[in-house]
Amino acid sequence: MNPASPPEASRPSSGSGLRLGYVFGAPVIVGPSWLLFLAWITWQFAPVVADAVPGIREGRYLVSACFGVFLGLSVLAHELAHLVAARWFGIPSDRIVLTALAGHTALSREPDRPRRMFVVALSGPLANLLIAAAAAAAHRALPAHTVSAVLTAGLAWTNGIVGVYNLLPGLPLDGGQMLRALVWAITRRPRLGVLVGAWSGRLVGLATVLFGAYLFTRREPDAQLDGLWALLIGGLLLMSSGAALRQQTLRDKLPQLSARALTRRALPVTADVPLAEAVRRAQESKAGGLVIVDGYGRPTAVVSEAAVVATPESRRPWVSVATVSRTISHSELLPADLAGEALLERLRSTPASEYVVVDTDGAIYGVLAAADVAAALRG
Repeated sequence: MNPASPPEASRPSSGSGLRLGYVFGAPVIVGPSWLLFLAWITWQFAPVVADAVPGIREGRYLVSACFGVFLGLSVLAHELAHLVAARWFGIPSDRIVLTALAGHTALSREPDRPRRMFVVALSGPLANLLIAAAAAAAHRALPAHTVSAVLTAGLAWTNGIVGVYNLLPGLPLDGGQMLRALVWAITRRPRLGVLVGAWSGRLVGLATVLFGAYLFTRREPDAQLDGLWALLIGGLLLMSSGAALRQQTLRDKLPQLSARALTRRALPVTADVPLAEAVRRAQESKAGGLVIVDGYGRPTAVVSEAAVVATPESRRPWVSVATVSRTISHSELLPADLAGEALLERLRSTPASEYVVVDTDGAIYGVLAAADVAAALRG
């Protein structure tokens, strides 16, 4: 699937699951849903093993489970191919995650050239097609009606399907990334590449859903199960392609996103000032935030707006602003000139509800509320 990291305001965390190890410094994580996938494959493939290997009896479940593990390793090979190609171009990876329906290689940043994006995307399906070719060659060399023969046949078939399907031209599939890179290279407009890839992804997702619905109407149990699988994959593609369009909308807003423009005027106060008095002063000066300073006027903490609202007015004269503030370090001060993706990256690295913004000379410029940034991105 799509190897690129999303550009949302908050990048996904590494997530829960079993950590298998590290590749080039990136953790490889098996999500809990993959165990459901393994159980489903074990149940689904067991009758195939029983038909192909006479007399295997209950051993068909063990062979089927091994097939599910090999499928997981195939997905891992797909994602490792993305990671190696990205590393070849100097792009680090945050993590590899294996789940029930797909794998995902989260890159620290997207490739900065269309050719690099094309190669990174192509590497995953190419790995599956190479596995399919090797498994098919092994199957032809093995005696029929054996465990090895049925496993290699299954790996050849499934990797071939995964490789070909991922080459379809629609985001978030790898083929969609390749289409995006081609449009980018031809038109020199990366934004147009995203739009074409996302809308093409919607068409691929819709076609997959319709194909699944057709299979689901057939009377054969196997066809209905395949139809359900196709419906799930098609639905995932429709949701993911829509997310790609929303992400591009976010990218379009990034140039207008500025800390200086979104910062509220702040009133500096000392830590011992009663909360009621600080609120009164802020209202008189029409300030939108409160910053606690030391004896030299340097910011040491920022007052939480939510904590102020949660404090009853009857208690405010008896508590100081320090009780509703968050201590900040020098590294948590935001330069007023931060803008665009650099601003979002800074907010991601130090999540908080309010930030103190300082000017180029170190003077307090104001308070930036995370809610204001979120509203600007939605607007």
